[in-house]
Amino acid sequence: MDLDAVISKKNLYPVFQPVVSLETGEVFGYEALARTEPDVFSGPITQLFSAAEKNGRLWELDKLCRKTAIKTARAMGLKRRLFLNISPESMYEHDFQEGFTRRQLAKYGIDPAELVLEITEHSENTTDKTPSLKDAADYYRQQGYRIAVDDVGSAYSGLQRVCALNPDFIKIDMGIIRGIEKDQVRQAMVKSLVTFCSSSGAGLVAEGIETAAELDELLSLGVMYGQGFFLAYPARTFTKTTSESYVRIMSFRHNKQVLADTAATHEKKKKNPDEIKKQPESRTVNAEGGHAVSALAAQGITQFPDTPAIDVLHLFQLHPDCALVTVVDAKKKVLGTMPRTVLLDLFGSQYGYSLHSHKLIRELMITDFLIIDGDAPVEEAASRAMARTEEKLYDPVIVGKNDSYIGIVTIKALLDSIVNVEVATRTQEISRKNRMLQEQQTIHDRDIRMAELVQKSFYSSKAPHTASWDCAFLFKPMSSVSGDVYDFYYNGDGELAGTSLFDVSGHGVASGLVGILSKYLAEQVFTSYGAKPLEKMLRQFNAELTKEKGMVENYLTGIFLRITENKIEYVNAGHTDVLVKTPAKKDCISVLGGSNSNFRGSFIGIEGLPDDYCTITQELTGETYLLLYTDCLTESRNLAGDELGVDRLKEIFARTPPGSAKEVLAYLLDIFEAFTEAVPLRDDLTVIVMKYSGNGSEKIHAKN
Repeated sequence: MDLDAVISKKNLYPVFQPVVSLETGEVFGYEALARTEPDVFSGPITQLFSAAEKNGRLWELDKLCRKTAIKTARAMGLKRRLFLNISPESMYEHDFQEGFTRRQLAKYGIDPAELVLEITEHSENTTDKTPSLKDAADYYRQQGYRIAVDDVGSAYSGLQRVCALNPDFIKIDMGIIRGIEKDQVRQAMVKSLVTFCSSSGAGLVAEGIETAAELDELLSLGVMYGQGFFLAYPARTFTKTTSESYVRIMSFRHNKQVLADTAATHEKKKKNPDEIKKQPESRTVNAEGGHAVSALAAQGITQFPDTPAIDVLHLFQLHPDCALVTVVDAKKKVLGTMPRTVLLDLFGSQYGYSLHSHKLIRELMITDFLIIDGDAPVEEAASRAMARTEEKLYDPVIVGKNDSYIGIVTIKALLDSIVNVEVATRTQEISRKNRMLQEQQTIHDRDIRMAELVQKSFYSSKAPHTASWDCAFLFKPMSSVSGDVYDFYYNGDGELAGTSLFDVSGHGVASGLVGILSKYLAEQVFTSYGAKPLEKMLRQFNAELTKEKGMVENYLTGIFLRITENKIEYVNAGHTDVLVKTPAKKDCISVLGGSNSNFRGSFIGIEGLPDDYCTITQELTGETYLLLYTDCLTESRNLAGDELGVDRLKEIFARTPPGSAKEVLAYLLDIFEAFTEAVPLRDDLTVIVMKYSGNGSEKIHAKN
């Protein structure tokens, strides 16, 4: 092993493994891990660090790993916490104590509060180090860093060290996690750590999750965060939670909430039977004008086919109101059902427990079940349900759409619906009017908030419509204050001269104030620069914004477009690409400036970053559409955990029917809303459609 070659030639690169929130299924942070190319060093990376420690070069190696991780994370637009491994020995190094890491963070615009120093111990001499290590940890916490203790439960990281260091995060050693669903001792240990972290305010991270069974057990134990190959593999780029693990997490949370709501309702009925009266529900009307059965569907409990049958038995024992479990796959396709009475009979028979306690639910589920399309009339559903055999007569009915699970309907709910159809019809009208009043109130409240935002920030309320350009936009803050910034600029003749779109990092009041400042400065710079090079204008805007916002840490990504007759100039500062649809290539969406994105420059508002901006010039033909958007559009997920993504957005844009900018925008948003379904936005959303109606030839130039 040529250690000197590895360090001096910097033959290391970082990979990033997501740390996933087991509450939301989203990525909470990324742990940076060092890797080498196989021709440089092919052994375990721990051997490289052991060799560096023996040769007195551990800090050199640590420093190289940290620098490359921070630099790469910034280049990819870090928006989550960054976990960096550090050996205790490195914390005593002079360079470390003199702020090497903090200088790197400042250089690349990363807040120290977003960095977690993960203390990794591979030495047996831990007891003597603990007092001084505690002092070092306290010192670095005061500097704004978070502290994590790694491999808790292993030979080198015990509870004594955890108590001494009082970390912000505790990471459970993967040896404890492996096969935890089969080991009650390990379960008890993790449960104790969950209680400890709940009391101390520390975040608990389970490492090395490699199977669905391990994830399910950790969810049931209440662990806050998870990390492992089942959730997401380490990669050179920032990756998302896998669809399979995301669906499992959300399914667990869904079932937990359903059971809690059911228990709460049952308890309330017991205490106040006279106060709980069933209210007629609003009904969905199907194509034939009848009431659709989907309006009666309750959410119900779902399980995956690899769930142990004994777990479903325990669920029935703990929740007597649960009459049926529906077995679905990761895409919510219904595979079977497990009625409460059937499972209790199987386990209650002679030798039943011994025969079935080790089986999975897919081995015992009922595959001959009744599933009714959600659009079917209630009367049809009741008729088919009552035609079943006597032993299945009172089982709840599965409601779905194309075999995909929607919910369950009890026989009582079906019969009550038929008996009270007239009441339900009248109730539907009352509910409809009530919904209209609620929607009007919601619109009223939203308009008030938007009016405040427009008044404070002078955002455009109308899209430009000139002889050559037709524009439309959507501006949808996640909350009352938005970090998205957009503007349109006009020349002295009232013609559209340009537009801008920026995305401020973070959320809340601070990002909103930076957005207000950015819009004002951008308008001043754009108006004063005239026909000067666009990249110089962006450099000037960057310099003025960095100066004016001072110590505020928020930064921007963004774009400027400048229009001169049938020519458009464009510069990008780390923002999403502008998509172009031309009449010559109706089915092929291009990226303004080229798909390799080598023209995309650094972020705005961070002192010390290279101002490597590049102007793109393009001549436009008539009936050309431009699509500008913030990253919320492509990063939003559906209920299955899939992102919309840039490729899918290009496909949607390609098949958009020709029309006005407003019609194109409405088409895109209809598909976006259908894709995301009921999943709420997790970021501010701005979408701008610009349609050019002039004539000309198209060609692209780039200049530095």
